[in-house]
Amino acid sequence: MLVVQSFQRHWRVRQMGWVSLGLLGIVVAWVAVFTARGGWDLTNQRARRAAGTNRQEAERLRPASRYAALGDEGPALPLRPHEVPSPLNPTEDALQSLVLSVPHAAMTSDRFLADWAFMTYSRWVVHFVFMGFVLPLFTLSYASGAFGTDRESRSLVWLMTRPIPRSAIYLAKFLGTLPWCLAFGLGGFVAVCLAGGPVGHEALARYWPAATVATLAFAALFHLVGALFQRPVVVGLVYVFFFEAVVAALPGSLKLLSLTFYARSLMYNEAAAAGYPVDMLPSMAAAVSSTTAWAVLGGATVAITLAGMWFFARSEYRDDV
Repeated sequence: MLVVQSFQRHWRVRQMGWVSLGLLGIVVAWVAVFTARGGWDLTNQRARRAAGTNRQEAERLRPASRYAALGDEGPALPLRPHEVPSPLNPTEDALQSLVLSVPHAAMTSDRFLADWAFMTYSRWVVHFVFMGFVLPLFTLSYASGAFGTDRESRSLVWLMTRPIPRSAIYLAKFLGTLPWCLAFGLGGFVAVCLAGGPVGHEALARYWPAATVATLAFAALFHLVGALFQRPVVVGLVYVFFFEAVVAALPGSLKLLSLTFYARSLMYNEAAAAGYPVDMLPSMAAAVSSTTAWAVLGGATVAITLAGMWFFARSEYRDDV
């Protein structure tokens, strides 16, 4: 009964929920526009130190294009001094053509372009934006509000006078909140991935288990924060922006304290197992194994929930604060 009551109370989207939905809408719109413009296609991006795209620059550096630029009938393609062919020095010309042909080989390789698009999407959209901000804020807005509504309606003390163990109240509140955390956390992940086109669909198929277990761990943590603090949103925001966002990106062993690091490790290992160039994720070079990441995230969910039940059963609460 208490589980159902807790679930029903979250029908009304709280203020933090609207903020999270707004942030998710901005992210989805940005990903959709970027995808529609072909942003994940490396060939369409502007080349460094050049006026054209990577495809145009690769075509300009081909030996045939460079030699055509020397003739009167060839297209007007400006060449830098080190790009001018050396027909009177075959060795130098062969080495020069070999090096300058690399961009064209890369821009015509379907596997290279697909790998680059997937890893770029994984790095900036999944790892940085969604795992760094969107998912923690979604779980914070719902998990921390399980006791917030009781505090606002001054019914928390009345609730604890019911003939129900306090630890059971804590667990029931958590179970009633969990469907909302999963619905909005995973729903947000699905929306972001669908907006990303084919690379987003690939990311959804490979990363949804990591997003699920991360949602459970964050839900358990922020539910505990909601039970312990009068201003759980403030505490949660400080945790998200100054711990998960900063500590998870620091070198060394401090990142082992971050839940996001283990979720990202699961995604990193999944991409590595599929043969993607995971060295494009330099911040995850020290990723732990998938077994360790599953054990830590699953163990943290259980341990934090049990700790919350223990603390809640031994804490005193008042409705006048």
